Amino acid sequence: MEKEFELKGSAEKAIVENRLYVGLICGCSDGLILCEKKSFKILMINNNAKMLLDLDPAEKAGSVKSILKSEELGRLMEGELLNTEINGMPVKINCAVEEDYIWFFIVDFTDVIRVENLSQKTLELNRELISVFNEYGDDTLMVTDGKGNIEFAGEKISQTCGVSSNYFVGKNVYDVEREGIFVPSVSVKVLESKQSQVVIQRTRIGEELVSVSAPVLNKDGEIEKVISVTRDYSTQMKISKMIAELGESEAFDNILREKEDKIVTCNDTMFEIKTLVKMIAPTKATVLINGETGTGKEVIARYIYSLSDRKNQPFVKVNCGTISPSIVESELFGYEEGSFTGANKGGKIGLVEAASGGTLFLDEISELPIEQQVKLLHVLQEKMLIRVGGTQEIDLDIRVIAATNKDLEEQVALGNFREDLYYRLNVIPISIPPLRERKEDVPLLSKHFFKRFCAAYNKEMQLSNNAISALEEYPWPGNIRQLENTIERLVLTTPKPTITIDDLPPVFKGEEFQKKVKVNQITRLDAAIEELEKDLIKMALDEYGTTVKAAEVLGVNQSTVSRKIAQYGLKSRMDKS
Repeated sequence: MEKEFELKGSAEKAIVENRLYVGLICGCSDGLILCEKKSFKILMINNNAKMLLDLDPAEKAGSVKSILKSEELGRLMEGELLNTEINGMPVKINCAVEEDYIWFFIVDFTDVIRVENLSQKTLELNRELISVFNEYGDDTLMVTDGKGNIEFAGEKISQTCGVSSNYFVGKNVYDVEREGIFVPSVSVKVLESKQSQVVIQRTRIGEELVSVSAPVLNKDGEIEKVISVTRDYSTQMKISKMIAELGESEAFDNILREKEDKIVTCNDTMFEIKTLVKMIAPTKATVLINGETGTGKEVIARYIYSLSDRKNQPFVKVNCGTISPSIVESELFGYEEGSFTGANKGGKIGLVEAASGGTLFLDEISELPIEQQVKLLHVLQEKMLIRVGGTQEIDLDIRVIAATNKDLEEQVALGNFREDLYYRLNVIPISIPPLRERKEDVPLLSKHFFKRFCAAYNKEMQLSNNAISALEEYPWPGNIRQLENTIERLVLTTPKPTITIDDLPPVFKGEEFQKKVKVNQITRLDAAIEELEKDLIKMALDEYGTTVKAAEVLGVNQSTVSRKIAQYGLKSRMDKS
């Protein structure tokens, strides 16, 4: 059926494109206009209305105010039937107000009775549809065309899938299913069977959902639309019997065994990173990941690896900051028998060589000694290495991903990092934002970790909304790692079934974290800095217990933390015990 009306807006689209409305509007010989009550912005206008109003059929409608005078609109809103002329044509106009929308009916003067009947019929249909949408107000609505292209996705989809609703519009449900955003896609099943379907879905952030979907068929029996409503699985235990009868139980078990996507986000920057990762993962391009401690650099590295054609080959992680400078060369590049005192008989393969055929992840690359940077550069350029004490060249086939929490350009300027190695590594740069700049991810990540730890420790608990709100407001200097540790501690130490804001550590309550630094009086700057430094180190020690973790969160060396502990007479949690 050729469309004979223009429709604007997404929520209205889901309502108006119902089959009942299509038949009513397209089959109507009168003019119909649907607009917003507040702004009078036209959301839908059929061709008959355009003809009666002498509007260009190809022209997009704007506002009812451009068609009717303010005085005429006022009379219509008061319930008056308006007799007027538009472009010399005598017309009668009536309107019906329903919640946030206004229907305008435009007919010639002989059809007043039919207009009233049509108005009543439209209002009744509108009430029916509104009641349906109210019933599913806590659920996710999705509408696709007959080919699976998504035309509308409810805003609540971001809560269940970790992806904003705007991401879906224009995409095809087959692609969305392949991306693992939700599996299986109930819309795909409807498109393939031409019948209503009920399935249990698992989303990328671990939510378990019940999705009900039905096709809208045209007169030839072909699918024009697919309407889907999704609800939280935990509230739908009553339909589990029906799910089993539909043969979905086995599919659900398979879904539960699938490995979930570890990148939990609804942040635009993170979506851009994921898109970039999917583009470059199949290649051999070197990647340099930059981000603060705890932002998930290794997660991104492993995500690249999992999407590459090397996913079944070794993934070798090297933490350049933890290897002793005296053995870093032999650890990285290996050695031959007898190359130095204490060398193993038969020699030893190095970590770089162990990654051949797969992916080498160089974490904390900025900590690599300058002498070894030269040899690493040679390996990257020549795709080969020579073991310590050896003479034979060993060919390599490796994909290198490096990560750092420092500004390598600054390190180059300071002479701590080779410029040529920096450019060799910085082929595909990825910068991960800190958690304080993606606060919308805190609720998603909190629920993700909470579910994981509840399952790991066999606990049935709830995480209250006020606790999540408090977590969302915290600045998270330790980023995702700190959030993960906090959630694990809460699951293990909270003695009641529901975690509330009262169960959070004091730092999450009140206004303690609203300002990074609270100044109560004027004091000497050096004394203020010393006091702040003391408080930060004490807080990190109380939070993490060890100087290693405290130094990592504070972004300094462990030796610095140890020196400051002695200077200020502080004690770690382990010392206190």
